[in-house]
Amino acid sequence: MQHRGTVRFRFRSPEHDVDVMVEGEAGWVNSVREDLGLQGRVGFIQPVSGYFSDDDSESRLASDDSELLIESISEEERLPGPTPDPSSIPAVVRRIGDLDVKARISELDGPSRSEPQVEYMREFLESIEDPEPLSNNLSGDPMAESWLQLLLTLVVREHGHTSLPISSIEELVGEKMNRQGIDLELFLNRLWMMGRLEKIHGGAEIQYAPNPSWLISQ
Repeated sequence: MQHRGTVRFRFRSPEHDVDVMVEGEAGWVNSVREDLGLQGRVGFIQPVSGYFSDDDSESRLASDDSELLIESISEEERLPGPTPDPSSIPAVVRRIGDLDVKARISELDGPSRSEPQVEYMREFLESIEDPEPLSNNLSGDPMAESWLQLLLTLVVREHGHTSLPISSIEELVGEKMNRQGIDLELFLNRLWMMGRLEKIHGGAEIQYAPNPSWLISQ
């Protein structure tokens, strides 16, 4: 049986007036014993802050600790069912980059994402009647806001995109909103400050995404 950690070795021989005590890390203590010729069954050694290294002792200590832990838990704190066994959970290992997101979405019948076709969207917007102006007039132009809401609803629900660049908004509904260029940018920025749109920086130009609550407002 071997010790690990901090141990104390003691050897006494009153008839020879010898009293030896060595305390320290187990490996160092054993080397000192060998130097003194006190290895083997001479003297005795005890752990100070260590543990026995043989498997039986470790398993016994672990079992004792588990029993003490279980006894310290009250009936109300104990979870129902058997003790969890992590080894029964199968490991799922995937290589980074191997997951085909589009294929997985298709298997789950999730909504697909398509690129908005400006010509088709323009034809659709030309074929419908003018929408009702939004009842909330905080923007100062409820009719322009209604056209913008209709366009972004089409982009989100039909194509799975979350935003449009300013140039696409101007091309599709700029005339219907009677706002173009800097006038359109100021109007979109006002809606962003009101919390109705989200401004997205990055890429070639600024894009705007609708706030979900605004998208369903009337």
